[in-house]
Amino acid sequence: MGHRVLVVDDHLMSLELVSVLLAQEGNQVLAATSGEVGLCLAAAEAPDLILMDLQLPGMTGYEAIRRLKADPVTAAIPVLALTGSAMKGDDLKVRAAGADGYLTKPLDARVFRETLRRILTPGAAG
Repeated sequence: MGHRVLVVDDHLMSLELVSVLLAQEGNQVLAATSGEVGLCLAAAEAPDLILMDLQLPGMTGYEAIRRLKADPVTAAIPVLALTGSAMKGDDLKVRAAGADGYLTKPLDARVFRETLRRILTPGAAG
């Protein structure tokens, strides 16, 4: 695969798990533990995908996604929201913020890999 993926998550264990799963697929991982740092890295590094935790200190993941999608420099980068509390209607809130989809934590490795392939491989069935 060999894509560059930015992971924004303030929980270090979660960040580590996602990073390992991404690395196993041959991806390069960029990591940030706050929305602010994530926005800076996204603009500077232009990753192929951003995985954004919604529960971040300071700026929420929703706000960070809105800012990413509002900035012409980062607007085209696909964003997947990561949430530990998938409630009814969350998918609508995530999409309203501009995310391209979301994954629930704890991550299911198989679903995670399938979702990555679908987003990172143009024309992939799924």
